[in-house]
Amino acid sequence: MALFSHIVCCSDFSPQAETALEAATEQARRDGARLTLLHVVLPGAPLLPGDKPHAADRLPDQEIVHRLTTYMRERYGQCLQGLDWRPVLRRGHPSEEILAQLQESNADLVVLGSQGLSGMGLVLLGSVAERVSRRAPCTCLIIRRAASRGPGAPGGA
Repeated sequence: MALFSHIVCCSDFSPQAETALEAATEQARRDGARLTLLHVVLPGAPLLPGDKPHAADRLPDQEIVHRLTTYMRERYGQCLQGLDWRPVLRRGHPSEEILAQLQESNADLVVLGSQGLSGMGLVLLGSVAERVSRRAPCTCLIIRRAASRGPGAPGGA
């Protein structure tokens, strides 16, 4: 019996997000679920690793989605092979945009990584994972640390 039919995996291309993707793809395979890879771009932030700040601010959404899709296929192609997946781009504050996407898509699982902020960093900046887990309309899986990487895994050698 499938637990989930639509999984949203949030990606900022960090090691924790790559581990979250591994967990999301495993669950999607088990359940035959659709997978949405969500990337939220903060205003002024680089779109992809290696991009310059503000580069995405000047690009139309269609161009950004094309670059994002190409990047995800190249970086995660092996991991995503055989899955029903699509990339989604949103602009704004990550927790608010993730929550909006969850509402709009009727996802039943969200998977995201956590940087594990604590102490004053958590008080000042807040935690996207904490905010999402408190307000999400679906089940949340938060990945707290990156697993070791092997060949063929996302981010692996």
